[in-house]
Parts: sequence; C-alpha cells; structure tokens
Amino acid sequence: MAERAPDPESGSLGGASQLEFFEAMAWPVPRCFAGAIMGMRFEQGDVLYRDRSAYEAIDVKIPKGLSAIQILLPQRSTRGSGADGSGDRRLASWRSDVTVELIDLASGRVEARVLSQGKLAMALFSGDDTWLDPKREEPALPRSARDLQQQLAEGVSAFDARTTSTSGSRFLFVVDLASDASRTKASGVEEALLATGRVEAFDLSPAEAGITDASKFHPSLVIRALVLAERSVEEVLPILRGCLYSGGASVEPEGEETPNRFSIARHGILHGLD
Repeated sequence: MAERAPDPESGSLGGASQLEFFEAMAWPVPRCFAGAIMGMRFEQGDVLYRDRSAYEAIDVKIPKGLSAIQILLPQRSTRGSGADGSGDRRLASWRSDVTVELIDLASGRVEARVLSQGKLAMALFSGDDTWLDPKREEPALPRSARDLQQQLAEGVSAFDARTTSTSGSRFLFVVDLASDASRTKASGVEEALLATGRVEAFDLSPAEAGITDASKFHPSLVIRALVLAERSVEEVLPILRGCLYSGGASVEPEGEETPNRFSIARHGILHGLD
C-alpha cells in the first residue's frame, strides 16, 4: 500500500508527482485527504485543484480555466486521518454546511458559496459542477463498504475473467481506500499470506466488478482479490482466521462470530480455483 502524503494546510501542496490520488474521483483528490473523505468533512484550509499539475508549483502562465476550491469553514478540528465513524455521524457531516471559495486561478476571480459537505463531495466525485449550486437538491449518502460486502458475490465472474491462475484459491474482500482501519486490515491479511507463499493482488471498482447500481457506492471502495496459486482453501483458511479473528477455533458458514465460531463469509469470499 502506498504511504500517505503530508496533510495540506493551504495553497499549493507542491510535488504533485509525489502524491497519490483517489483514482475513481473526477477531481484529482490526493489520498492525504483520506480523513476528509472518510469523515465526510472538509475543513478550513483544505484546497483542491481541478488539475493534478496545480498541486505543484506552476512556474509558467496559469492555463485558462484552471480552478480550485478552498474551504473557509468549518474550522479545522482534530479530524482523524481516515478514522472510521458511525453511519449517523457520517450522515450528519454529509448534510452539514461548508463555506467554500470557487477560484479561477487564471483570472483571479473568487466566489464564496455555502453548501453542504455532500454537494461538495459529489462535485469532487463526479466532476459535475452543478453540485456546487446551493439550491440543488441534496444528494443521497453514498453506499458503504458494508453494503458492498452484501453484494460481493455479484463480482465473482468479473474476477474469474481476470484471474490467470487455474489452481489454488482466491480471497475477495472489500477495501475502503479512505479508511486507515480498512487499509491496515487489508495489508495485514496480505502480509500474512505472503509469509507462506506467493500472492497475486489486484483491485476492481464496483463498476468494473459488475456490481448492481455501482455508481451509488462511495468511490473510495474497491474489491480486492488475493490469488494464492497452488494453495487450497483448506491451507488458506487458518491463515485468514488468524488475521481476521484471533479467537476462532472452528469454522461455521452461518451465524454470528463468537470465540468458538468463525465465519469467513462475514469478511469476504474464499473459494477454490480448480
């Protein structure tokens, strides 16, 4: 997993070539804004540019039409870096007010607007600037990782088409690239499996995986495949159990997890490739 860039304070971030971006978003949002994306809350001093090149110093004439969004309010808080929050808290943030300045960098024209965090996010996600209209109807909260987990089986055929191994096993699970907890969990699983052999890893977006109503999911969500050539489900399952639930002593396909019952289906899909 790529390391996160330093959190921006204001203005140009410098060194765009060193930044990682959320690839599924129309605006080039750096991954150092993971906390804002996960918490549905941009704050005073955050600056977003319409073009990746603007995140580094521009030494030539600013191209016509290059724009930016600077956040004036709410004031900066102790916003976590990708910290997970409850659905109610995220919805409250999604609907809360944010004061922004829309800046035409070439002309210097600036316009202040008050809109919801949700509208700002939708503009960044989709590239549709009409979401920056305070009078536009409020958008629905994007569907979550838990929602995508429930539809995970719909993506199996898409992963079948992109998996080159014809033997062994494969584990599919949802990763939220804006969540520290989700990325850490994914890294832990992959590292544990790598310790026992080769792992082929790749991601598909909900749309690439053929998930129903894919556009309704948060754009930071991906489905990750870990392909374990020549390792059976029976070999892989104990490793996953140790990563995902340290207290599990047995496997049950259904039901709630307890110290004596572990369900891999609650975490993803593990199946053989034979």
